[in-house]
Amino acid sequence: MKETKTNLTNLHCIFFIYKSFALTTDGVLTDKEKSVITSFMFRWTGQKKDMLDKIISETLTWSQSNIKTINDQVGVMFSMIEHLKKQTDFGVSQREYLLMDIRNIARSDGDFLDQQKNWHDMMAKVLEVDIRISPSSPAKIQKSLNKVKKKKIGFLRER
Repeated sequence: MKETKTNLTNLHCIFFIYKSFALTTDGVLTDKEKSVITSFMFRWTGQKKDMLDKIISETLTWSQSNIKTINDQVGVMFSMIEHLKKQTDFGVSQREYLLMDIRNIARSDGDFLDQQKNWHDMMAKVLEVDIRISPSSPAKIQKSLNKVKKKKIGFLRER
């Protein structure tokens, strides 16, 4: 099968991370989670609805072509988090916003699961932001991170 190439930007990665986090921790993407994710993405796009619609559409199309299993989704999600961490225009304040949004997405359906807390802490570790909300030790968080099979993101960067 031919891999679909889309010039995914940081915004595409953020949307993919939000959606993947909400969906894969409990297997359900609720209307409330969708609404919260959309409002956060609207903020990230500078309140530009046309840009938001384009980011969501392109990311969903890319996902349908490139993500086959939950393991793929999780691996790509953490690869994208690593990718964002390396971007010069994605500093500490952006990383903290991303993590704050992750916590709010987790709370949006009224059930902040232990798995969501653990993934938040794993994301914080990758992003090098010292925020931990689960009872897991730093060593346990690292052990969980080591189990994630990173996936090639498979996108071209616009230069």
